[in-house]
Amino acid sequence: MVAVEDDIRAAGAEIIWVLEMGAGFTPGTAEECLDFMTEIGSAAGWCVGDDETEPEADVWDESPFSVGRGFDIITPRETMEIVYTTSHGTPSGNENPDGTVILEEVQAVVDGL
Repeated sequence: MVAVEDDIRAAGAEIIWVLEMGAGFTPGTAEECLDFMTEIGSAAGWCVGDDETEPEADVWDESPFSVGRGFDIITPRETMEIVYTTSHGTPSGNENPDGTVILEEVQAVVDGL
């Protein structure tokens, strides 16, 4: 992912990292999210700690996108509709795409606008 962050942003997308749980399965905070970004070498995007979301904490963890896994969604600003979603993690059925695949999906959405 880190290798294509600039390309994703250049294609017209913004990256938002959402940390649902921190190390040791503690509630996800913005500070822990930034620590994760630093650890993987990311310098792009916004960081959100799901335990600190407002008006209701844990909104992403309780969403249908996140069943014990991470996920990617693409939402054009023009429509605010979710037009692409995929999942990451160890439960069966996850796609686990890399940054190059996500970039291709972003470019397809942008080209379709």
